Amino acid sequence: MAMSRIGRGVALALGVCAALATPAVAGGGGAADEPVYRGVIVSGADMTRNADEAYTGAYYAFNGDLSREGFILRLFGTRGFYDYRTIDNDGNYWQGDLMVGYQWVRGRVDVGVYVGIDYQNYDLAVPDPLNQLQGSETGFKVAFDIESNDRSTSPLYVALNGSYSTAFDTYYVLGRVGHSFGRFTVGPEAWALGDLTGDAQRLGAFISLEIPMGYRTTGTLTLSAGHQFGDELVNNKGFDDGMYGTVNCRMPIGR
Repeated sequence: MAMSRIGRGVALALGVCAALATPAVAGGGGAADEPVYRGVIVSGADMTRNADEAYTGAYYAFNGDLSREGFILRLFGTRGFYDYRTIDNDGNYWQGDLMVGYQWVRGRVDVGVYVGIDYQNYDLAVPDPLNQLQGSETGFKVAFDIESNDRSTSPLYVALNGSYSTAFDTYYVLGRVGHSFGRFTVGPEAWALGDLTGDAQRLGAFISLEIPMGYRTTGTLTLSAGHQFGDELVNNKGFDDGMYGTVNCRMPIGR
């Protein structure tokens, strides 16, 4: 993958983060009040040997407080590009999903489950009858998020999230375990992802940095990198064997 493509993906993700990094406002107005987050905006990029994508999404709590149990609206959109491994052809794609779910808060752990619809559209520079990722599909999608929610009481951080869509049989699972050192959290990560064109597994490491964004409000910047163990197929969507890297920003929305 060309360095210009990597730079474009990182620049787009960080640009969206900067544009959306508006300080949240604490509820109640009192000095002792804790900030109340009604939602969070997520933006990032994913880069592999022959592909890159950028995404932006949002979670919104219908009860106005993302730290409490309740129903949540989840919205995500993705734009990606990939190259064939050995022949001169390339593809680009759009993806968007709209989901509704419920979040349970159990001590230091949040658990969310979501269901909804997913739309994907793929376009190749040169039509390929052997590639099943062409045209568009709308499918049913399920997703889940499990994450520790308070790094101040324990240095241990855990997260597990993933999704599956019937559109092109697309799926991914990501697990992380980390240790917090003040504003930093570091640790290993593992992925499994795929679609109709192939599958890949990843092993790497991540580092997260908590970034002050205003009145007792904190965003998170996460970087990760490692090795992807992928298929050696000509026309897959970025599942080649090689290095990978990701960048992710999370910005809370307060009231």
